[in-house]
Amino acid sequence: MSLLRNTLIVLILLTIAWAGFLSITFILAYTLFPAIEYTDGSLTLGLLRVAVGIIVITLWIYGWYTLTKIWLRKMLSE
Repeated sequence: MSLLRNTLIVLILLTIAWAGFLSITFILAYTLFPAIEYTDGSLTLGLLRVAVGIIVITLWIYGWYTLTKIWLRKMLSE
């Protein structure tokens, strides 16, 4: 029973990771591609888009690290 439960938890964690990865990829593409191609015509808006992209990816990495750490500790403690 424990092996089945741990496998289910890992599958849920991977599903959350992929869903998060896809949403973060969309956000980064939406914010960074116009800044890279300089379609806005404004340096301030381009820098703001890059800053938002960096903040989003940093928060995603930190959130993923925290979620993994919590779930792995929970799995290993049982």
